[in-house]
Amino acid sequence: MEGLLERISAARAKVQQDQRERSRQRAVHDALEGTLRDKARETEVLKARIHELEQENEVLRTAKTAFTAANRAGSKEKIDELVSEIDQCLALLNT
Repeated sequence: MEGLLERISAARAKVQQDQRERSRQRAVHDALEGTLRDKARETEVLKARIHELEQENEVLRTAKTAFTAANRAGSKEKIDELVSEIDQCLALLNT
């Protein structure tokens, strides 16, 4: 009978140890789930930011193209004016 009581006592001790380990594992699991939720939220925020930056980049590319085209036209006009002035100066020098 004493052997049976020892086995029951050992089984109880093992069950208690397993319950403590389960509680510890549950706490770790819950902490990891919280971290996972935080990382998922952070990922969504970063994806949204990437999308915003891509849109901003596209706007800047479009604006740069428009500015460059307008700038070229202005530059061509300025060069034409300078060439005209040079021609006038040369004409005055040749007279």
